[in-house]
Amino acid sequence: MRKLPISVVINTFQAERYLDLVLKSVFNHVEEIIVCDMHSDDATPEIAKSHNVKIVLHERLGYADPARKFAVEQSTQPWVFILDADEIVPATLWPEIENLIDGNQFDIISFHWLNYMFGQPMYGAGFGPENDTHPRLFRRNSVTLHPEVHAYLKPKPDAKTHTVPYSPQTCIHHFTYLTAADFIPRANKYTSLEAENQYKSITITPLKALRKLVRDFLKRLYKRGGIKLGWQGFNIALLMLANDAMKFAKVIELQNHATAETVENKHKEIAEKLL
Repeated sequence: MRKLPISVVINTFQAERYLDLVLKSVFNHVEEIIVCDMHSDDATPEIAKSHNVKIVLHERLGYADPARKFAVEQSTQPWVFILDADEIVPATLWPEIENLIDGNQFDIISFHWLNYMFGQPMYGAGFGPENDTHPRLFRRNSVTLHPEVHAYLKPKPDAKTHTVPYSPQTCIHHFTYLTAADFIPRANKYTSLEAENQYKSITITPLKALRKLVRDFLKRLYKRGGIKLGWQGFNIALLMLANDAMKFAKVIELQNHATAETVENKHKEIAEKLL
């Protein structure tokens, strides 16, 4: 198979866990690979250098989306393929990608994601491949790129889109949470960002929050098949309940103008009166 006119763009920060495998999954198939690193101090830079890819640096941020835009701007090929540092392109998907590029019918191509959590593929609990598709391969003039969290890629009005039908051979394999302890720090980071973005447009009351948490937990377990996945399915339902509870709690804090600084000052005032 020839190398395709694609720039693969991978944003990294402390990404040593799977980066070698991610790079191996694309190295022989594309003309250009760009690793955009946020000054990792683990083995990420050395792994990238060992594959002789183009490395660019970006300042550390709490999320990757502005760095994605920057990384794409450094690419040179007519097609761009965005991957995360824990996503594998199986060898069986490349013939489909080659056919789509040679067919010249589409500008933006989406794939289904098969997520792996706690040691098994998530065929349910709201994380199954039927629920999870992302546009990741595109002609560079068919999208606009933005720095917003999880909204960095927006199709232009005339862009022709296509979603590759799901099968285990034609999806992206995403290796995510290892344990509950692995889930919690990322949930804390992203719920803070989501709360900042949403608190002015939504109003959270205790009753509304409680109803939604219970409803979504049961839906994830039963309607979306989490219970069929054994303890892993129950774990992800429980952790997503905690994720949403954290977001609601942070929205309520913002609605009440409670920040770490204002609460600390209030605590000090109380302490001063005790002296």
